[in-house]
Amino acid sequence: MSSPLLKTKLYIPPVRPEVVPRPRLIERLNARLLHKRNLTLISAPAGFGKTTLLSEWVSHLETRFLGKNLVSGPRPPVAWVSLDEGDNDPIRFWAYFVAALRTLALSQVEGIEAHIGEGVLSAFQAPQLPPIEAVLTTLINEIAAVPQGDHEGHLYVLILDDYHLITAQPIHDALTFLLNHLPGNMHLVIATRADPPLPLARLRGRGQLTELRLTDLRFTPDEAAAFLNQVMGLGLAADDVAALASRTEGWIAGLQMAAVSMQGQDDVTGFIQAFTGSDRYILDYLVEEVLQRQPDSVQTFLLQTAILDRLTGPLCDAVLRISESANQRLVDSPTRFLADSLTRSFADSQVMLEYLERNNLFVVPLDNERRWYRYHRLFADLLRQRLQQTQPDLVPTLHRRASEWFEQNGLMAQAIEHTLSAENLGRAGGLIEQAAEATLMRSEIATLLRWVDALPDELVRDRPQLCVYHAWALLFGGHPLDAVEARLRDVEDDAGLSPGKAAALRALVALFQSQIPRAAELSRRALEQLPEDDVFLRGFATLLLGISHMVDGDMVAARQSLEEIARRSQEAGNVMLAVMVMCSLAELHKRQGQLDKAAAMYQQALELAVDGQGRRLPIAGEALMGLGELEREWNDLEAAVRYLTAGIEFTGKWGEIGAIDGYISLAHVRQAQGDADSAQELLRKAWQLALQFDATEMDDDLVAAHQARLWVAQGNLEAARRWAEERELTVDASLAELEERVSSVSFRSHRRRTAEYLTLVRVLIAQKRCDEALALLEPLLAIAERWGLNERVIKVQILKALACHAQGDIAQALAALERALSLAEPAGYVRVFVDEGEPMARLLYRAAARGIAPEYAGRLLAAFPALEPAAQEPQADMVEPLSERELEVLRLIAEGLSNQEIARRLFLSLSTVKWHTSNIYGKLGVKNRTQSVAKARSLDILPTA
Repeated sequence: MSSPLLKTKLYIPPVRPEVVPRPRLIERLNARLLHKRNLTLISAPAGFGKTTLLSEWVSHLETRFLGKNLVSGPRPPVAWVSLDEGDNDPIRFWAYFVAALRTLALSQVEGIEAHIGEGVLSAFQAPQLPPIEAVLTTLINEIAAVPQGDHEGHLYVLILDDYHLITAQPIHDALTFLLNHLPGNMHLVIATRADPPLPLARLRGRGQLTELRLTDLRFTPDEAAAFLNQVMGLGLAADDVAALASRTEGWIAGLQMAAVSMQGQDDVTGFIQAFTGSDRYILDYLVEEVLQRQPDSVQTFLLQTAILDRLTGPLCDAVLRISESANQRLVDSPTRFLADSLTRSFADSQVMLEYLERNNLFVVPLDNERRWYRYHRLFADLLRQRLQQTQPDLVPTLHRRASEWFEQNGLMAQAIEHTLSAENLGRAGGLIEQAAEATLMRSEIATLLRWVDALPDELVRDRPQLCVYHAWALLFGGHPLDAVEARLRDVEDDAGLSPGKAAALRALVALFQSQIPRAAELSRRALEQLPEDDVFLRGFATLLLGISHMVDGDMVAARQSLEEIARRSQEAGNVMLAVMVMCSLAELHKRQGQLDKAAAMYQQALELAVDGQGRRLPIAGEALMGLGELEREWNDLEAAVRYLTAGIEFTGKWGEIGAIDGYISLAHVRQAQGDADSAQELLRKAWQLALQFDATEMDDDLVAAHQARLWVAQGNLEAARRWAEERELTVDASLAELEERVSSVSFRSHRRRTAEYLTLVRVLIAQKRCDEALALLEPLLAIAERWGLNERVIKVQILKALACHAQGDIAQALAALERALSLAEPAGYVRVFVDEGEPMARLLYRAAARGIAPEYAGRLLAAFPALEPAAQEPQADMVEPLSERELEVLRLIAEGLSNQEIARRLFLSLSTVKWHTSNIYGKLGVKNRTQSVAKARSLDILPTA
């Protein structure tokens, strides 16, 4: 689900025909854009024409940049966001940021796709945000991939107007990351009243920052004269213009207000001479002068609609309680035009808004249809201040009316904001309670928490349903478990609320804490106690029960439970729950070694994880990461990176453990690609994420186990040894625990514990303690075979083969490997073998030479990097004769052809040639191409050169 966006916030303000041209500033902006600086900062106090300058600049961007010269051509595409206080919610901020980029797609800008930024939206809609680097990386890559047109320097410009209204540090941090990695084909412009907390000094030092400040923006005497005399039509003498420009210091808004106040003045010079004082007094004076010179109806309209961030006719009608019979009372007789217009129109406030625009009364049109407006922000601040001073008792009423209009029009977020402003906390609590579930479904956790924080705690406690949603938000938001427990106690103390609601959430907490029996018990209790029409919580409890069965090892019960809730949730239209269940079923298939079925289920879940507009929901991250892990196993590492990166960005607190899984999988991809530093960095991020979530420690253990595995792969055995020591993973204790589980009726374990055991085995093998490793593998194998966990059987047999091989027991090693190959080949496993490195390659050579799954072994060997120098074990003579195809390949090797050339000559794939080459090396007992030719000639297989 997604919160509605106001399209008017994305409109580029139109340039008024009466605007004062500012070529000196336009030229500076163009010149800085030409030099491809990352950021343009326009920072000055209110009323210095920042927005007007930018809209004028956009209208003048009629050039394409080529090198250091300007040539005629289309202007760089520009996107615009007008920010407001409500955008301090990261979800909303990035939703508008991405929506602005998508306006370029709607404008058919080449290379900009309509779905750009889906990963950012989903990640920021999640209850618990993943690290910002993960969130924005895909968006940066998408922007960087946009074609730059026919010429270098073709930029895409995004303007953030009124950025001073953003006070949320997470947004500043995110924007800092974006600026640090901004692609060269994009330029960011920020207009603000105060310098934002961004790394301006660093950008300035690197020459990546363009700045326009107060001294740049204020009107020069010539610009002031043009404004006062040409735009406002005052016909002032040069001395009067100079005096007013001096007193206002070129402050454009001050000049505008003064000009309006001067209209009709007999003594203009006296007015100007009296126009002095600090900003506060000047503003007070101007407001009084401007407002007092307007008809009462206009004053009333201005003051009473100042509470609105954006204005449209029907909304203003509702706030002012305007009806058709009240037209004449609304309109003052001196404003005859307005009266006539209102008499002819059903939209009274709409006519008033158009009147204000025509009379330069500080309204800014937000669309070309002139339906939506906003007041100049400084003017709105002053109007609100005066309204509070003159009619304080009316302010709550106006907010209440606005809230009612927004509620009636389905805009619950705005309705809640105005109700909170009206300090009608009782009504606010009711609205928040109504909107809470939908807000959670949209993953707008920060917004829900802010709303609830604005309410007295006793009011929240009096609304048990709101307490339930607040508890979920606290857990999803990563708040301490104590806070969740406190809110749950409020729920449980209410006799009128079904205890099943608390039981469902407690089941999730129990699952996080590895209390599998308790999770299952609580899930059953929730299902017994929840009403039948509570589809969401009943479905969630059923899902938790199914997951409990799966973690417990009872795959039959797990599948039955999950399939039931998958059917029910789809019938009920609960897309989120259906996707979660499908992903759990996919994981079940994967554990049973059915990778194709798992992929099909993940794909089905991904296709279902969309809202009514076809946009992916946050829970799509689970399916994306599942597909990424499968692609990693199948050794399509590029596809794995795409899926995993997108999945991490989509995943939030709905799949906290899944987000960690994504980092772990991506770390193994980077390790496979030879980038050990990136692998370590990704595991560091996973570790940080695990530490943030105090409801469970099992994710900490899982990350640590995979970190130790990477240490083993990277040869850092001392670090791996310390890991086992710190985790108190002794062989004796582990054996005792495993043997107890083997004899148990049910296997209460999970992959975190299994990951620790398997990593401990790898440490033991690396330490040449193979007997101990084999002792641990025996119960692990028994458990996996007992519960039909074929993927685990494959892993255990692979480690058994490596341990036997290290002991020199080749027969047992090949027997274990043969079992692993027979299970793995139908599903197409690759990385489970290749990640074990050179020792596995040696075993695979032996297996192929002895006819054990030779084709599959050949495909696996082709996936190993740089095997020719050292992977094969030399032998005195050939293990077995070369086949006709192998002889053909060997002859071409002797002729000096590369593998690629051999593939073309014989019409074979490159991987097939590598497989034949590997077989040749193994049979000849050599390490490289030169040795193979020499050995073949010594054996008279090839003629002597």
